[in-house]
Formats: sequence, structure tokens, C-alpha cells
Amino acid sequence: MKGAQCKNLEELTRAVVNNAIFPDNKVLDKRKAFAKHVESFHNDSQIPLRIDYDGIIVMTAHQPNFFPYSGVVRKAVLLHAVAERVRDRLNCPVAELFCFADQDFADERWFREAQLPSVRNKNGTLSLHLPVADSYNNKILRAVPKPENDEIEKIKNEIQQWASDSRQSILKSLKQLGLEVPDVCFDTRSLFELIDRARERSSNATDFNALFLAYLIEQSGYKTAFARFSECQQVFSDEIAFMLENGGQYARLMAESQKKPSSIAQTPIWYHCPCNGKADVEVMSAHNYALVTRCRACNTTSEFKGNLRSALQQMLPNVSLRAEAMLIAFSGIGITFYVGGMGGTEYLRRAAKIAEALDVRFPIVSTWRPKDVYAGLGQLDAMLELLRIKARYNLFQDGEKCDVALLQRELDGMLTEIDGGVCALDNLKSAVANRKGDGFKEKIGFIVNMQTQLKTQFERNKIARDRSIVANTKKTLSIIPSIIDYEVNIGVHSTFAQWLAALEKNTHFDETLLLKTNTAMDALFDMTRRLFVGDLFE
Repeated sequence: MKGAQCKNLEELTRAVVNNAIFPDNKVLDKRKAFAKHVESFHNDSQIPLRIDYDGIIVMTAHQPNFFPYSGVVRKAVLLHAVAERVRDRLNCPVAELFCFADQDFADERWFREAQLPSVRNKNGTLSLHLPVADSYNNKILRAVPKPENDEIEKIKNEIQQWASDSRQSILKSLKQLGLEVPDVCFDTRSLFELIDRARERSSNATDFNALFLAYLIEQSGYKTAFARFSECQQVFSDEIAFMLENGGQYARLMAESQKKPSSIAQTPIWYHCPCNGKADVEVMSAHNYALVTRCRACNTTSEFKGNLRSALQQMLPNVSLRAEAMLIAFSGIGITFYVGGMGGTEYLRRAAKIAEALDVRFPIVSTWRPKDVYAGLGQLDAMLELLRIKARYNLFQDGEKCDVALLQRELDGMLTEIDGGVCALDNLKSAVANRKGDGFKEKIGFIVNMQTQLKTQFERNKIARDRSIVANTKKTLSIIPSIIDYEVNIGVHSTFAQWLAALEKNTHFDETLLLKTNTAMDALFDMTRRLFVGDLFE
């Protein structure tokens, strides 16, 4: 992929400009057909649509994740940054397109789960969950009903509680450490307004997720156009038919590019069963039926007569593209640039090879997922908890920086010593029980009481809890959190502005970004980081 070698925005812009695809009449006609499905999303969302299809199109896409992690959201920022520069260089309209893959399977984890940094929770994260019944697992995302009002209120309460608890823990740790207590603030009001707006305008869970992200992007002033894959992909029937007619070559190229190729020749499309399940599609060469499908949800077989093009027309609009076929089909509207994700790198490479073999023009593809470091409530709470634990057990000399690995080993050693004493008493208890001498029950009770006193006097439960916090810290500080973490601590508008500023400075795509909350928490965060050995955010 040509964009993979680009290290910053300037290099990427040059590659996109050199690959610019301008529409001919055929492409313009297809763009007009595609535009109807863009208008459908914007009518439902009530987001103003401002787009000009006469120039070039830059695009990204993703599953409509539940309160998506930052990597999904920053796709729109890179797309916008490239679009702005290309407009200046080529002096032409550039349409920014974000498509939602709402035809994927509903058992996709991030469709129903979002994560926030929370050091006292299991594995150092708080997981928010969109309730989805198991009966939808083999069905498409758009089949899942939207959450009820009480479910939304429960999720909002969890977010509010997480923010409030983190703030209170930060204030408590600062007082215990004798540090200055700044104004530790956060904002959930604007976030909850977006959630309520998405709930009100959505008709299913997929749209709830998609609208939430679309409203975030709209809030930042971008003129992004949105569309649903489940609606718009029927526009590419000619491109799909072309891939089906070259099915043998397509399947061979797929098999050659996969480490573990499927035993069944893959076709470029899925069929959407009336039960809302997804069905595998098979091309039949020696039967009256050109295409045969089998649903993964209900096991129903459907057969479509005639030649490939005729059978495909019968299946429309209940057809969606597999991942590798998507950008090949979208060549029909002339995509110049595509922002991919780290998880999609392999399928995009396969798609590029297939496109080259089929002589289909492929867009410049790039990804951008740096590490963000900022003074979030969850992050500060975790760091201050480490300093509190260090001070509580007096494990380091005064002024010595906190070494998290050493702190963990010291707590492990303390627990081992306590547990060793408890274990020795266990052995004594077993010996007394085996002899069953006079008053053995009273003796066993005495030993059990000694064990309890040992654990209590040496505060084993507190040590174990602190040891768990230390162990959780790495996950808390290294996760790529939900965009909710950014909205609460920084504000999405400010986050977008800082991301964009970093790109415009030609920051390397892999470089860590230091974001600001523009509150007193920034100074506290900077001071706290200096009290540790090494980089906590690696």
C-alpha cells in the first residue's frame, strides 16, 4: 500500500495528490446514486449535509462501535487534515466520507463494549456494556434494537460514578501525600447531551453507536458525510458482478494471501437473510442457480436462478461486501485516499494485491494511531495511588523515585512472608487435627484465631488490595480508552484541535502525543510523572 511508507502528513499529502482520481461521467452517475444513501443517513441524524461530488473523494470506514476508542475517532481527523491540504494543492472540491459497517456480525466485541481507565477495577479498566442478547450473535448489527431509556440512564450513571470516584480518590491521595490540592474538574454534561441525542434519533443499536460518533465529528465543525454500508453497497452491483465473474482468480488470490486459507472458495459478498442473519455465498458453475447462499443464523439455503448478473440483481439490496472486496467495489465512485485501522492492515494488503491483479485502481491507504498521554482522571488516580502505596509502606528512601516493578516485588515479598506464617499455622492445625488429642477442637480454634490475628495485625487484606492496584496500573495507563475519556477530561473539540495541530506540524505518525486538558490537572500530571522511574505510558 503506497501510503504505508508515509511518515507524516506532508509525505502523505504528496502521495494523495499524485494519486488524485477525478470523476468521468460514469463515475459521476454512480456518485449521484451513492449520494441518495448519504442523504438517508443525514436525514435520520439531522446533521446538515454539505458535500460536492465533482472533485475527489477521501474516505474512511469502521464498525459502529459503542462509545468508540480513540483510534476510530482519529480516523476522521486524519481524513480531514489530508482533505484540507489537498483542497489547497489541487484547488478542487474534496468530499470527506465516513461509512459505518453496520452489516457486520453483532457478536463483535467493541460493538457492545467500551473501556475507561480505572485502577481499582478488574484488570485496571472499567467496562461499559451495551446490552445485546446472545440470540443476535450470528445476525447483522442493524438487527439489534436500540437500548431502552433505563439502560441509557444506567450507563450514564456508571460514567458519572467513575468520574466522581476517580476525582475523590485523587483528592484523598493528594491530602495523604501532603501535596497541593488543585481544582480537579470534569464535565459530563455535554457528553450526556450527545448520548441522549443519539438515543432519541436512532432506530436500532447500530444507529445509536453511529449517531453518537457522527455527532462528535459534527461538533468539531467538520463537513464529513456519513453513510451506512447496509444501504449504500447495492450501488456497486456492476463492480460486484465483475468480481463474481472473475471469481476463480479472486478466490485464488485470496487463498495465496492468507496464512490459513479457507477450504471453501471465498466470494466477495455476503447475503443478508430475511432472518437478519448473514449468509455465505457460493457461485455455482454447473446448475440452474448461479448463486446459492446458506445463512449462518438459521441455516436456510436460498438459490438464485439465471446468470451471475441476473442472480445478483435478485439478491439486491440484501448484499454486503466482505472486507477485502470493499475498496475494490468503491472504485466505482473513485476513492483517492482511504484511512484504515491497525486491525485492518492485513485485509487491506490483500485487497491491494487483488485490485492490482484485476486491474482496478486502488486508493492511497494510511493509518494513524499514536499513543496519547494526558492528565485524565483515571490516569492521575492510578499514578497517585502508586505514590500513596510507596509512602504507606515506606519502601523507598526519602526523595527516591518510585519504581513500579520494585514496588510490586516488595509487596509480593510482604504477602509471601505473611502467607508463610499462615501456612505454618495450617500445618500445625492439620497435625493437631490428626492426633485428635484432648481438647483438640479448642486448640484448632486457638490456631485459627492466631491466623486471623496474624492477617489482621499485618493488614494482609490491605496489602493484597494495594498489590492488586499496583498490578493494574500498567493496563490502566496503557489502554487506548473510549473517546468518553477524552470528552470528560479534555473535550472532544479540543482533542480534535490538538490532534490536527500535531498533524499539521508534520509530527511522525508513530510519535507519542502529549495532550493538554487546559486545567490545573496538567501541572499536577507533569509533576507526578517526574516522581517515577521510567515511562509509565510505554
